[in-house]
Amino acid sequence: MNSLGMKELDRAGVDAEHEFDFLEGEWDALCRVPLESGWAEAPGRLTASRTLGGKVFVERFEGIYHGGALEGLGLRAFNRETREWEHTWTDSLQPGHFHVWKGVFRDGKIDLLGEWTDDGKPVRSRLTWSGITPDSAHWESSRSSDGGKTWTLHWVIEFRRRR
Repeated sequence: MNSLGMKELDRAGVDAEHEFDFLEGEWDALCRVPLESGWAEAPGRLTASRTLGGKVFVERFEGIYHGGALEGLGLRAFNRETREWEHTWTDSLQPGHFHVWKGVFRDGKIDLLGEWTDDGKPVRSRLTWSGITPDSAHWESSRSSDGGKTWTLHWVIEFRRRR
């Protein structure tokens, strides 16, 4: 069971190339970003569809981020050679900046990891999908500036399938 009392999907028998199949469709989102005192919350929306013979997911997101309202576009695919999921993203606040995150599902969740530099300083990023059910999922983004020794949570989204 996840924190909402919903049964999580049994991922044990799922072929690796189909582990993100749950994401296809339309989702309502509750987006949260930390402030100096508490969290800002706002609604959002995610639509995930397939392209290129069903092998690639195209994700369109609307919500909030630290810079305010955000529109984002993501691409997600399973790399058959490395057996990892790969995800890239760009958005209306920082167009371009095509970072790539990679990861594998373990124990019903996936941590996608990426690295880049920001103002000449190394940044590690971790995108985590967990609590996955047929109608809900939890997503969070954390960053590390010390090589992954410590992580700061900086964006959380609760997804509910749109009916």
